[in-house]
Amino acid sequence: MQITFLGTAGPDQIPSPFCNCPRCTYARTHRGKDIRKRCCYLINDDLLIDMGADLFVACHTHNVDLMNVSSILVTHNHHDHFYPENLATRRIGFPDEKEKPLLTLVGPPSVMAKLSTVRMDERAAGLKRRPILPFETIQVDRYKVTAIRATHQHDVGDAVNYLIDDGQKKVLIASDTAVYREDVWPYLADKQLNYLIIECGVGVNEANQSGKTRHLSVSGVRTMVKKMQEIDAIGPETEMIATHFIHKHCLSHHEMERILGQFNVKCAYDGLVVNV
Repeated sequence: MQITFLGTAGPDQIPSPFCNCPRCTYARTHRGKDIRKRCCYLINDDLLIDMGADLFVACHTHNVDLMNVSSILVTHNHHDHFYPENLATRRIGFPDEKEKPLLTLVGPPSVMAKLSTVRMDERAAGLKRRPILPFETIQVDRYKVTAIRATHQHDVGDAVNYLIDDGQKKVLIASDTAVYREDVWPYLADKQLNYLIIECGVGVNEANQSGKTRHLSVSGVRTMVKKMQEIDAIGPETEMIATHFIHKHCLSHHEMERILGQFNVKCAYDGLVVNV
């Protein structure tokens, strides 16, 4: 299983165009791994997870096309994770095809509701909806996908993370979320994940309330990792990497890598490709 990180930032990128905080100023000066687009992941070349407004520029920047993508998993309806206008251009794609290849969009009800606000001929775009609820497991092409209830977006209540199993490797994308509630852990017990992608949106700002209610700080990541070790969701061979960095709360890539590395969590960056 190959995973391409097309974006690793929170809702307003790094650097944010309307911000001159030390983090954004540093990113503008040093660039490289400190330049971050909004979160998006491509598994192999056929499964996309989340698709915010940066999707097109991410594809151009990292020399990726989406011609073979047959399914998209959307975690929730916040704009940095789901910008449905991206799909409208699919209608004019595939010029050599008489019919568009089918594209299945998987997401909770709030995602489907947001999709309905966009004026788009879904049939012409080759789009098929597949709603999913927390703790539901479905087959998505060659992947078994389980929606894990996220601690996020409490006003709606249907935000999910995704456990993805291709029959050989298992990956959990734990973003966006704060520390999981107790009803989640039985769904992860004994999974022995090969790869854990986990958000660290609140970074080193441990005093920020969102680090307890809808995102993870460094200590929140440590709590999640410890609990997953206790229930055998992860083991010594599990690779772990952090993502979804928010400029107001996180340090530079190098500094975050040093801090997270103290408990064996790496730090993702845009354009990173890993083979699980």
